[in-house]
Amino acid sequence: VIEVPEWGEDDKPLRIFSKPLTLAETSKLYKMSKEDDLTMMAYVLIYKALDENGDKLFDLGDKNALLNSVDREILVSVATKIMGQEPIEETKKN
Repeated sequence: VIEVPEWGEDDKPLRIFSKPLTLAETSKLYKMSKEDDLTMMAYVLIYKALDENGDKLFDLGDKNALLNSVDREILVSVATKIMGQEPIEETKKN
């Protein structure tokens, strides 16, 4: 579970659920993003971010909003947590 206070409502953070990425999904995401890391991170949210009932939180129609209207740091943080990696900034702090 990933809690995102910036995307929540009524002082409750948005809770994003996700299953681990498989190697096949990772390969597909890299191909779809054409070596653009931020596009790949948007696709990670589109394909892997779920609500508590297991329903997708985003779809392909949300791609432009994720790329153009969402804070970059939040997108990177959430996507890297879904991918099972610490964000680079957090790794440097440790």
